[in-house]
Amino acid sequence: MIRSKTTRLGRCGALALAALVAPTPGRTGEAVPTPYTVIGDFDGETKDDRAYDLSGMACRPADADGSRLCVVVNDENRGAQFARLGGTTLTPGAVAYDLGTAPARDIRGMRPAQSQCSGGNGKFDQLDGEAVAYAAPYFYVTGSHGCTRGKRKYKLSSMILTRLRPNADGTAATETVSTYRLFDALMAAAPVRDYVLRDLEFDWNALPPEGTPQPNGLNVEGLAVVGDRLYAGLRAPSLDGKAFLVSVPVEALFADGNAALSAEVTTIALEAGPDAGIRDLTILPDGRMLVLTGSSRNGLPVPSRLSLAALPSGTLTAVATLAPVRGESEKGKVIDGKAEAVVPLGPGQVLVLFDSLRNGAPHAYAVPIPEIDAPTPP
Repeated sequence: MIRSKTTRLGRCGALALAALVAPTPGRTGEAVPTPYTVIGDFDGETKDDRAYDLSGMACRPADADGSRLCVVVNDENRGAQFARLGGTTLTPGAVAYDLGTAPARDIRGMRPAQSQCSGGNGKFDQLDGEAVAYAAPYFYVTGSHGCTRGKRKYKLSSMILTRLRPNADGTAATETVSTYRLFDALMAAAPVRDYVLRDLEFDWNALPPEGTPQPNGLNVEGLAVVGDRLYAGLRAPSLDGKAFLVSVPVEALFADGNAALSAEVTTIALEAGPDAGIRDLTILPDGRMLVLTGSSRNGLPVPSRLSLAALPSGTLTAVATLAPVRGESEKGKVIDGKAEAVVPLGPGQVLVLFDSLRNGAPHAYAVPIPEIDAPTPP
């Protein structure tokens, strides 16, 4: 039984790319970005493509040489990729895992059967990976658990959460377990369960009558593990200025067998502001949760912000607004990237990756993260 409760709440290529990606002059009070160098290219939709859709990243603590093993996910791929973060460089590595072209027989839990996606069923292909978390000794990677944005299709491949354990040198996964049970948790989480597998937004080629509310369909874009609980951060729905975390015990998600989830599911409301949703979650070394928020749908004028979230209340403490980063899209158009992944670098500094820019255009930001028990500035 599920119990639910809601609380308020190549170096040459890299150097050439650096000339195309630059900070956009920020408004007063915005944290200003500093570029990192990507050595080579992350895998795009196929291995020969360059990646323009990086959407999640998490890293484990530093190894003896000072570098950190990371897992990066691209929402156009079937899995995830290892990377090394060291100094001011990020180097793509081996494939961490691949879902394949059909669901594996050993995926735990029950295959989701319900779909209200207006585009019908799509192929089992892309994970639509949106977030990565790390909690020793595992990395966790999740699909969006939502309808596809463009064609509004239901894809079983995006309804999967995977836990993987890397080998000692970070070149392969020694253990990989996948589960459907995060979907069960979302279906049990009031009030967001009413938005599961709704379209994310209108079909702009067939708009409904003026005044019709956006479908505001649920999709996962943040992931974190704190203690024995996993937190899924939702980009949508955004309801009355609130964004949402869905929390569930980790081990219940990955329990042996094909039974449905049996655990307490908690929904935490964050006062993120109008049209704001969660774009990523990360855990600081001291155990506090850092939340990256931005627009809940494409095209909304919502800035990217970092805040500390108190658990379990969900109270947000603003940390910084991020100045945007501008560069060339895959089609050669100069755009502002969409901040979609955040990784702590050290005291008062984070690394941010941007969707729609090549290799995520990683940039570091100096941000005034208050120390524990430090007084909050007026």
